[in-house]
Amino acid sequence: MPADTRKSIDAALELHSVTKSFRTKGRTVYALNDVSVTARRGIITGLIGPDGAGKTTLMRLAAGLLTPDRGTVSVLSLDAVSQPQRVQSIVGYMPQRFGLYEDLSVKENLDLYADLHAVPEAERPEHYSDLMRMTGLAPFMSRLAGRLSGGMKQKLGLACSLLGTPPLLLLDEPTVGVDPVSRRELWAIIHRLVEERSTTVLLSTAYLDEAERCNEVILLHEGRLLGQDQPAAFTHELAGRTFHVFAPQISKRALQERISQAPGVLDAIIQGSRVRIVTEQAAAPTAEQLIGAAAPDVEISPVAPRFEDSFVTLLKSSVDAPPDGRSAPAFTAATLSQKPSGEDVIVVRNLSRRFGDFYAVRDVSFAVGRGEVFGLLGANGAGKSTTFRMLCGLLPASEGTLRVAGVDLRSAAAQARARVGYMAQKFSLYGDLSVVENLRF
Repeated sequence: MPADTRKSIDAALELHSVTKSFRTKGRTVYALNDVSVTARRGIITGLIGPDGAGKTTLMRLAAGLLTPDRGTVSVLSLDAVSQPQRVQSIVGYMPQRFGLYEDLSVKENLDLYADLHAVPEAERPEHYSDLMRMTGLAPFMSRLAGRLSGGMKQKLGLACSLLGTPPLLLLDEPTVGVDPVSRRELWAIIHRLVEERSTTVLLSTAYLDEAERCNEVILLHEGRLLGQDQPAAFTHELAGRTFHVFAPQISKRALQERISQAPGVLDAIIQGSRVRIVTEQAAAPTAEQLIGAAAPDVEISPVAPRFEDSFVTLLKSSVDAPPDGRSAPAFTAATLSQKPSGEDVIVVRNLSRRFGDFYAVRDVSFAVGRGEVFGLLGANGAGKSTTFRMLCGLLPASEGTLRVAGVDLRSAAAQARARVGYMAQKFSLYGDLSVVENLRF
């Protein structure tokens, strides 16, 4: 049997020559442009691409919520254009902003979605028990959805999508905004669905590390298909083209900047104390080729390629190359020795914040030097947002000292706020104002 025929018979979802455009402010924007892809039954297919790639549009076409301008969409052997309601009745769809009702409990949300999916009353206890065991939400059935952590809300959304045991599950960026532990737990649930129920999963994500958890991946960029295959197939194409560069006499940011301008280098990113590079050719570059100046003790060593390397390579080859004759920035002695000044602009000592008897932050100390990028890492509920709010003078500390840009936050919070830029988790943009109008405001 020909491979194309076998793939078609095995397909849970097929898009053939699909184009979908939208009119906005007098111009036409192509969300998808002549895209043909397949999601095979019983596996996880990842839909990979940056914001604006067309992932959500493809998901909504597959869910029967949009119709294409051209092309065909087949879902579980149904025509999604002519039979959208039948498609919607058998597909589980979890959009980016899942419609949980925050003033209802976990069980009440399940009841609501069970009503929408016409799950018989007699079958619900068994469904709920199975879903709560799978998601770990059993102890929280009476808790309001609005009081769940970000990861728990995503698990509840997934549970609601699984009511009715859909053979095809469409998950639109389910791990966005959740902590690493919750991401791992969500992926464990997804893999269990495939293994225990033979569920077909189409999952979109902008996190390239998640692509390697999928059986196959579809790569999209600006509405166009870059490729579809197993993740390892993309990675294999970069064998012999990925390296680590280390130069102890040069700051890693200066090194990255210089290498990114070198001929034959497709990508250069900081990775720990080194710069990771992807080259056009499968040959180790020399220090002179990368830096273009005498620099002692430069180490260049091969490393195994990652899926992220292959995606960036495909992405850069799909856009216009920069014009010839670009000039690299001057690489002076000052650049060679460029390092953070060592001056601490944030100093936190024995910081604590209590809410009643509960400690959101307890006895935390750290310092951030000028020019540093400093990360606060932790699971949901670890105290990251509380610490940020105290650093911005928006929440008083219960104990300890905080100084930002030389200002004591416990005695001059308003003065400190004037010297800090703060972007919260839920940044207060005005959706009915344009970009320029938001900036002016």
